[in-house]
Amino acid sequence: MIFAIMPVFALAGIGAPALQSLATRQVDESLQGQFQGVLASAVSLASVIAPLVFSSLYFVVRQQWPGAIWLLVLVVYAVLVPLVLGMRFKKPAVLQQSGAS
Repeated sequence: MIFAIMPVFALAGIGAPALQSLATRQVDESLQGQFQGVLASAVSLASVIAPLVFSSLYFVVRQQWPGAIWLLVLVVYAVLVPLVLGMRFKKPAVLQQSGAS
């Protein structure tokens, strides 16, 4: 069964760099280094906190409802996907210049 889901997990790795690329276009060139540092710190913090939270939750509910962790992941995605898709992105400077000509 896990082999059937592996392509989805492989494609999920494409999302983070694409979102990072979109996010860097929203920040002034003079602040790119600071932005990349904050972004890397946020990813590192999430990489520490998320496994602790999800594994603790799984430990608590695994006897009564082993599928609860997957439901929680679905809820997290259901909240975050509309937030990301609802963001208003500025056009890159290159597109703005070519569109004005």
